[in-house]
Amino acid sequence: MHDALTLAVAVLLVAMTLILTPMAPGGIIDTRDFAPLPRWQFTLFNIFLVSLGLASFVVAGFSLSGATWVYVPAIVLGALFIAVYAADLAEVFPVVPDRMPSQLLVLEVINLALAGTLVTLSIRGVLT
Repeated sequence: MHDALTLAVAVLLVAMTLILTPMAPGGIIDTRDFAPLPRWQFTLFNIFLVSLGLASFVVAGFSLSGATWVYVPAIVLGALFIAVYAADLAEVFPVVPDRMPSQLLVLEVINLALAGTLVTLSIRGVLT
């Protein structure tokens, strides 16, 4: 049971991070103009996203090695992914005058669903 769960956690973490990569603010898919945001907010937000991705890769690596302690950090990472996408979709942060590109909307909804799945499976891992 834990083998399948730890593999699923790893796959979800890697998939979510790979989907996140092209969605970097001001990048290929997220073409909104972030100039209205204070520079420090934009910089900290990007540092947060990079850290979220790196931490996800680290936890995924331990998950692939069969470590069962990864469920708790996976819950935290999943919740952080959910918070990022929920804040953007609800137009809480970042607030910019440009509309969200449709490709970004689709990828955020996909990653939101994957993050929910990750949290659910990780909770199951903690409880079993």
